[in-house]
Formats: sequence, structure tokens, C-alpha cells
Amino acid sequence: MNFQDKIYNNLLILRKKINKVRKRFHDTVTDFDFMKKSTLIVIPGYIGLLIICVIVAYFFGGAQQGPGEYFIWTNWISDLGGSPYTPAPWLYDMACIIAGALTIPFTFYLEKLLVPMPQKPEDYKKTTRLRYRIGSFAILFSIIGNLGYILVGIFSEDRDYYSMHGISSGLAFGGFIFGAFFLGWLIILYNCKIPKIIGIYGVIGPFTSGILYIIFGGPFLEWLMLFAILAWIIPLSLAILHNEELHLYTRKTP
Repeated sequence: MNFQDKIYNNLLILRKKINKVRKRFHDTVTDFDFMKKSTLIVIPGYIGLLIICVIVAYFFGGAQQGPGEYFIWTNWISDLGGSPYTPAPWLYDMACIIAGALTIPFTFYLEKLLVPMPQKPEDYKKTTRLRYRIGSFAILFSIIGNLGYILVGIFSEDRDYYSMHGISSGLAFGGFIFGAFFLGWLIILYNCKIPKIIGIYGVIGPFTSGILYIIFGGPFLEWLMLFAILAWIIPLSLAILHNEELHLYTRKTP
């Protein structure tokens, strides 16, 4: 065996190992029990931390802003991660990283639930190209939102290197808004066993809040975008958790 063949064989071995790890990861995060635990942790965990961040910023202030001066209609969300506005910016950083990371299983579970890959030739007759296209955009943007929010916590207002904080915020908000938009259409157009009203809101709610923010700007409309996204994610996740028809068990037992 010559040198090139050895390299080729080593690359094949590496590829098989990567695929094996990737499959194990996907099987784990798309398991209903795993998704349920992460979702039930992130909803109260993130909202609780966010409320604590606002309370701390309001009552204690930061290096440049005194107590009683933090309001959602005058301060940006990102100010919660800046030492000029709060004595505990790390709380918001932690909230962003936790929210972004723990919503990843929910995103992959939605993919497995709403746009599963065909396993048999006859499965291709049960769906349409349009459904896969809408579903692909929905999951792609949702993952961008997940990763963007993690980056918001890493590149906080205090660590805004090379304008990465603004870029991360754009990825987070844009990802979640367009993810909701396409997932909403998926729920509206197809029988997903998810209430249509949730799909209608997914198309209209977050997207409208994003348009208003682009046109008018300002801290309050940024908060409105966040509330609009939460008003989409929370009912959607609760609808899936409480509907036994949507409980998929995909992890293979050894």
C-alpha cells in the first residue's frame, strides 16, 4: 500500500468515526425524554434568569447607570450583559448560553417530527418537495438562532470584539424569527397535529415584531421582538409536550 492509499484509508476511518459520533449525538438529542428535560429546564430557567437580570440592573445599577434607572423602554436587552448597567453582567451571559444550548434538542426534535427523512421508497409518496424545502429552511434558521444566542452570551456587551456582539444578536433574532416563520407555514399547510393557531402566530407574530424593529428601532421594540419569540416558542413546546401523538422515541436501546 502506497502513501496515498494510506492517507485515503485513514480519511475513510476518520469519516466513519465522525459519522458514528454524529449519529449518536442526533439519536440522543432527538429522543423525546432528552428533549423534554432540556425544554422543561430552559423555559423557567431562562425566563427566571432574565427577570433576575432586570431586577438586579434596576435595584443596583452598574458603573455608569445608577439604581432605579433600568427600564425596558429605555435600555437595550444587551445592557443586561454590560457592566456599565448592571453589577452582574455574567447572569445574562449565562442565560443566553443556557437558552441557546438547551433549545438545540428541541430544534432537532422538530426536524425529526415535522420533516423526517424517508427511510423506505414508499415514504417518498407520503410527503412533498415543498414540505421538505419549507422544513429545511425552518430548521436551518432555528439552528442559526440557537447558535447565535450562544454567541450573544460569549460576545456580550462587555466583550464586543470586532462587533461580534451585534452580529451575534442579528443571527439570534433573525434565526428565531425566520425559523418561526417557516415552521409556522409548515404547521398551517400540513397535518402536523399542532394547533393551526400556533402556526398562524409563528408566521405573523415574530416576523411583524422584526419588521417594526427594522423600521422604527429602539430598545422597547427589541424587547418586543424577544417577547414575540417567547410567545411562539413556549406555546409550541408545551403543545408538543402535552400531545402524546407527537412523542417520538428515537434513541436505540443497546
